[in-house]
Amino acid sequence: MKLFKSVAIVAISICCLMSASYASKTKITFPLKIAPTNARTLMLKSYVDQVSKFSNGRIKVSLYPGNQLYNTSSGLRALTQGSVQMMEAPSGAYLAYDKIFNLVEIPFVFNNSQKYYNFLYGKVGKKMLKRLKKSNMHGITFSDEGPMIIATKSRLLATPADFKGLVVRTSGHKLVEASLRLLGASTTKMSLSEVYSAAQQNVINAVYTTLSAYKAQHLYEVMPYVTLWPGRGAYVWVTSEKLWKSLDTLDRHIITTAAKQSALEYNYHAWHNKDKAVAELTKKGVHYHELTKNELKTIHSKIMPLYNNLKKKFGKKTINSIISGK
Repeated sequence: MKLFKSVAIVAISICCLMSASYASKTKITFPLKIAPTNARTLMLKSYVDQVSKFSNGRIKVSLYPGNQLYNTSSGLRALTQGSVQMMEAPSGAYLAYDKIFNLVEIPFVFNNSQKYYNFLYGKVGKKMLKRLKKSNMHGITFSDEGPMIIATKSRLLATPADFKGLVVRTSGHKLVEASLRLLGASTTKMSLSEVYSAAQQNVINAVYTTLSAYKAQHLYEVMPYVTLWPGRGAYVWVTSEKLWKSLDTLDRHIITTAAKQSALEYNYHAWHNKDKAVAELTKKGVHYHELTKNELKTIHSKIMPLYNNLKKKFGKKTINSIISGK
């Protein structure tokens, strides 16, 4: 990571010297759904500073977190129309533009970070980003969402029977919902900001989210039983095609190199801080569980129909390749 960072800084620094002669300014509007204090928002604020630094202030990125300008869906629509220039949103938000983004969250497949990153930054991930062009978007990169968990009001999850009777809040990703239904749970799409009160009112009794969001939203106060879920999620970082076409080679290099570096840094910290976060939550009374190999095997067997459906939609060769990690 340090070597990559050093190389990236040297590369962008060279660009910085070259950019001193440019007079025109590029303004980039960047709406974001997550709160200003979220770790991802802080990463993006650093990105804004890096782009400004390496372009000598010539490229100005204005970040609008907390849905203060647009929510995710309206923001992406504005981006395709060219009135917004950049966004980073969960992969599920891009399903409205291409169903291939279902592949980002296949449960029980990406059992380690190396395998997941080979997928995101390899042939399939690059193909997904390129396909956004038909929707007037230019895909830059992916960033990991970090550890995914299912928290409940009353129990840890270790067997398929434990899922029965759960009403699980999700962000609306179809594969996650399908896998939970195969295990006997029901699901409902809901904004994360509504989860706390919905749990208090018994509208839901479980939530599927990231460990960092669970902690930041104080959901441990209403759902203190946490099971690490064997699934992954990613944000997709894009610019509008209109902006991309207007940029010269140097500007493209500055915004993409800084974005890829920021994403890799976030990937590292999202997982590096997991044990610390779990320890802090345990002190607050949270019960935490990581599925054993036998528990994983038993639960996995119940969602096998999901993979068969994926093979029909995206091709047996593609799905088998993702599963095998090749």
